[in-house]
Amino acid sequence: MGPAYFRTRMRRFHLLSAVATGVLLALAWPAVGGAVPLIFLAWVPLLVAEERFSRADKGQRPRHFMPFVMLALLVWNLCTTWWLFEVSEPMGTRLFTLIGPNLGNVAVMSLPWLVMRGVHRYWGGARARWAFVVCWIAFEKAHMNWDLSWPWLTLGNVFAEHPQWVQWYEWTGTFGGSLWVLALNVMIAGWIIRCLGSNVREQGSRRPAMIAAVLLVPLIGSWVRYATFKEEGVPVEVVVVQPNIDPYTEKFGSMDPLVQVDRMLAQAEAVITPNTALVLMPETALQEGTRLDHQQGRWHLEGLWENDLGASRSVDRIRRFLQAHPGTAVLTGMSSDRFYGEGEPMPRSARPIGDSGTGFVSYNAALLVGSDGSTESYHKSKLVPGVELMPFEVLLGQLDGLALDLGGTTGSLGIQDEREVMSTADGRVKAAPVICYESIYGDHVAAHVRNGATLITIMTNDAWWGDSPGYKHHLAYGRLRAVETRRDVARSANTGISCSIDQRGDVHDATAWWTPAAFRTTLHARTDLTFFVRSGDLIGTAAQGLVLLLLCALVLRLIKRRA
Repeated sequence: MGPAYFRTRMRRFHLLSAVATGVLLALAWPAVGGAVPLIFLAWVPLLVAEERFSRADKGQRPRHFMPFVMLALLVWNLCTTWWLFEVSEPMGTRLFTLIGPNLGNVAVMSLPWLVMRGVHRYWGGARARWAFVVCWIAFEKAHMNWDLSWPWLTLGNVFAEHPQWVQWYEWTGTFGGSLWVLALNVMIAGWIIRCLGSNVREQGSRRPAMIAAVLLVPLIGSWVRYATFKEEGVPVEVVVVQPNIDPYTEKFGSMDPLVQVDRMLAQAEAVITPNTALVLMPETALQEGTRLDHQQGRWHLEGLWENDLGASRSVDRIRRFLQAHPGTAVLTGMSSDRFYGEGEPMPRSARPIGDSGTGFVSYNAALLVGSDGSTESYHKSKLVPGVELMPFEVLLGQLDGLALDLGGTTGSLGIQDEREVMSTADGRVKAAPVICYESIYGDHVAAHVRNGATLITIMTNDAWWGDSPGYKHHLAYGRLRAVETRRDVARSANTGISCSIDQRGDVHDATAWWTPAAFRTTLHARTDLTFFVRSGDLIGTAAQGLVLLLLCALVLRLIKRRA
């Protein structure tokens, strides 16, 4: 048997290891496999393969192992986010929606491995594996804050359906879970590599004991915290509405927007009481549309224009509803616009109206209508790439024509920088108005709480992807926000699942998928702040600082070698 035979066997081993890592990661993920313990072993096959590759082919460059890395990442991405294909669009668009984000995600996920391979070349496998831990967390942090942000597969999200395992997220945030997962994988892989290189008995029991401690101490501590935790805060009664309006055939088409509003208010009417402080309705519940008319030298606005929301017929319907329910407010999602007249400074996201010197900005927004009829709006600030945000528009110019049209408002939308808190007149409710995609960003939601939010309200419309793991992931990730902030959550989803989530992350009052529903629940408005909320994401920030130092060291080593 010659060298070619052994190279073939080695290549087959690398391929199988890559596939094994991708499959294990997917099997551990919520609503896909749900076998969460597998996450602590998922990276091990690829880490062991990387070490064997380096030992067998010492002359290989760091990039030569990357095809195996990318295969593992592609398997993971496709197995967990295949539901992107379920969007009801022409086949070409569906394929692009599936392939584009997954290939892009694979490309950026490969970067930590590429740095790791560089470290391995100069400082050995053990240091490289720990460098991988730092680089991966730094990547997850960066992936939260750029135009192609897609942090759906942040490793710490894997525990979303088991918050009793990670009650310590109130100190670390989700990246604490990523660190836990990666550290255990690196320790187990290192132990296996050492065992493959020597007699297992020579290794003793010290390393397995350390692995067991790293696994069990956080787990047991979390269970104790979960079992002894008591909710705090002032009780607040909230009504949650799930209208179940099909976004493809009804919401943005055949059903009159005012009929939709009346249906939701009727649902709320059936369960509301004199003690109800807030009625919560889903994302883009108000779809009245906006119209402009230029007459006699003046622009006349009709619809959901934020210049004068009081003139909206939808707002008028809500105000009349609230007159019958004093002390209650309505918080709802809406698609709105703001008009900018001639000479007014316009933001970059403004869309010009011909050559008139005027323009408007479109928003995916939240609207609070107070018991006194007052209105307050908040603009979604974490936008979905390719639907609500055209990536790198500053460099590439206006690309709104390439936006995936999922009804309502598409193209590059306006945002706001401050993390607003929407408060009722009597102060019973101080809500973090979290719109759809924003609920997967721990730091983003924590900023609302830091600004005074005592409750979290999630407004979403998850019907675009059908009955798939997508909306189940989205619901589960909201449970982590409850643990991180120790805030009760009210979740209104157009077609489900709507629910309430307590401060431990447990789901209550869950509705069925694709069924009209409304329920009344009591939440606890809490004012104290967790360490994570007060301090922010320290783990991600520290990882990014360490990666900068690591990259500087690599560059210096490369320069020294070539000198």
